[in-house]
Order: sequence, then structure tokens, then C-alpha cells
Amino acid sequence: MHSHRFYPDDILVWPPLVSEWLSYLLMLAIGVVAVWRLWRPGGRTQTLLLAIAANLTVTAGIKTLLKWVFGRTWPEAWGDNNHSLIADGVYGFHPFHVGKDYQSFPSGHAAATFAVISILWLSRPRWRWLYAAVGGLMCMALVGMNYHFVGDVIAGAMLGSVTGIYATRIFRLR
Repeated sequence: MHSHRFYPDDILVWPPLVSEWLSYLLMLAIGVVAVWRLWRPGGRTQTLLLAIAANLTVTAGIKTLLKWVFGRTWPEAWGDNNHSLIADGVYGFHPFHVGKDYQSFPSGHAAATFAVISILWLSRPRWRWLYAAVGGLMCMALVGMNYHFVGDVIAGAMLGSVTGIYATRIFRLR
């Protein structure tokens, strides 16, 4: 991807920001749902928002543990001069290593995005075309901008999807 890029960088910069926004909105969503439930308990939308917030929290915890277990280096250096394939020729898994150099697998951006998309996909099927478009753009951007290897994105998407399936069942949204 690095040597065959045919587009300007700013085209694919925005999709990975979606999952960052989800992380920031998580605490706000939990607070809003808690106050909303106290003021007027019940409702399918409240349950949906609570399921998404809980799933984002669980997915983030699992993702952090998996990053430590696998310890994969990045495709390209970004900001902190981390070791990467393109800049340093460093490639591979280094299990149980700590630090930003070893946190590429699984993709946290893909995990967070698919943690939300999977719940919406199962509970609000009318908008599946939109969820597929957002998920596809996210995956393309993460690989196209050399933020992650393809396997990192697939693993993150699978993590978010599996936890979303369980959250949908636990919160009885189907």
C-alpha cells in the first residue's frame, strides 16, 4: 500500500477518527442513559444505547489484552517514531511485549467500529446498507493509510462483531 498509493492522504484520514469519537462518546452515552433511565425507565432505545456502551467497554478491555498477548509491530511509523515495517523493516509478533511498538494486532479502531455496527446490524436491520458502507470504509482506510495490516483489521472486526453478537443476546435486542 505504501508504494502504490494513488490518492492524497487526506481522503482516508477521517474514517479512523470515527472509532476515536466512539471512545470519547462512550462516557457521555453511559451518563445520558443512566440519567434517562432514572427519569423515565424502560424503552428499546435505552437498552440499545446501554448495550452499545457495555459492548464498547468489554471490547476495549479484550482488545487491550490481545494487543499485549500478540505484540505485533506496525506497518508504518506514526508520530512517536514507533518501530514499523516501512521505516525499520521490523515485522512480526512479539508476544507479551509492552509499549506502543507492539500494539497493532488487533485493530482497536476496527474493533470499536464493529462493536457498534454488529449490534445495530442485528437490532436495526433496516439500515444494514449504511452499516456495511461505514464498516467497509473503515477497513479500507485503516489498511490504505498503513495504520494496520489486513490481518489486524480482520481480527479487530471479528472481535467487535463477536462481542456485539453476545451483547445483542444478553440485552435481548433481537
